[in-house]
Amino acid sequence: MKRSMVFFIVASAMVVFISVAFTGYTRSYLDEETQTTFFIKAYPTLQLQFYDPFANEGNDLSLNQLSPRERRMFAEYCKYRFGIAGDDTASLEICKDNIPPYL
Repeated sequence: MKRSMVFFIVASAMVVFISVAFTGYTRSYLDEETQTTFFIKAYPTLQLQFYDPFANEGNDLSLNQLSPRERRMFAEYCKYRFGIAGDDTASLEICKDNIPPYL
C-alpha cells in the first residue's frame, strides 16, 4: 500500500508540473470585463501569466509605442504562445498578426 501511495503522489506531481510547464494564459479587457484566455505553450516554462498589450478593445497601439518593459514582456508572450523567439520589430509584427481577435 505504501508503494502505491508514493507512486500516486509522484504521478500526480508530474501531471501538475507538466500542466504548468505547457499551459499559459493572458488576460484581455473587453466591455469592462476581464477575460482569461488559456493557451498551450510552444516551449515549457514555469511562467503562467503572459502580457499581451493588444488584448483589449481600445485603440490599436503600434509596437513603437510600447515601453521597453512592455516590449520585452510581449516578446516573451510571442515566444511561448507562437514560438516566435525574435524580439526585433519584424518578428513582433508577425506575432501581432497571429494574435486571435478578442472581439
